[in-house]
Amino acid sequence: MKEYKKVLIFTIALVVFETITYLLAKFSPFEPTILLSTLDQKLPVIPSFVMFYYLWYIYLIILPCIFYYKDKKNFYKYFTLTALSVIIAFFIFFLFPTTIERGNINFEENTIFTILLKIIYFTDTPILNCLPSMHCTLCFIFIYLTLKLRNFKWYYKLLIIITNVLIIVSTLLIKQHVIWDVLAALLLVIICNKIDRKFNLSEKFAIKYDEINIK
Repeated sequence: MKEYKKVLIFTIALVVFETITYLLAKFSPFEPTILLSTLDQKLPVIPSFVMFYYLWYIYLIILPCIFYYKDKKNFYKYFTLTALSVIIAFFIFFLFPTTIERGNINFEENTIFTILLKIIYFTDTPILNCLPSMHCTLCFIFIYLTLKLRNFKWYYKLLIIITNVLIIVSTLLIKQHVIWDVLAALLLVIICNKIDRKFNLSEKFAIKYDEINIK
């Protein structure tokens, strides 16, 4: 039971850390830059994809726990990769804030999808901290670590990978991010992985984690 509690505490603490840094970065004194590509202008708004966008928040708690119980090394790597990406992203958000133009989006009817999308637009306007997309950053980390999992049914792996890909796509189809945000997220994960390997951060975190006792 203590182990369950410990994993959950660390997982939630990481989510809180990400949330705090995300909000703090919004106080950047610099004027946000609008990023937009031809591809983004051609992509339609598909409200139904909002369900994948929301799924990400569930994955923030569920997947780290799966990583821990299937392979502790994956959990340690998840923690260090995520912490690194959040720290680096904070400096990018603060020094080079970006935003996007959603344009005039007309919702023809009120469905559960459009209502959920309106909630996102209401709570995330003006939209800042776009590049890199943290939704996509965590998804790339989830995909990478899922592929590394051992003794895990292939169809569960496939389900996790496909849904994470759909979450990434959803950021574009509900106009929360542009393609540059997605590419920057992928690059960020690659850089963080190299840093983690070079300095053995996952191994060092594992030692510290095992030394902590939760009552």
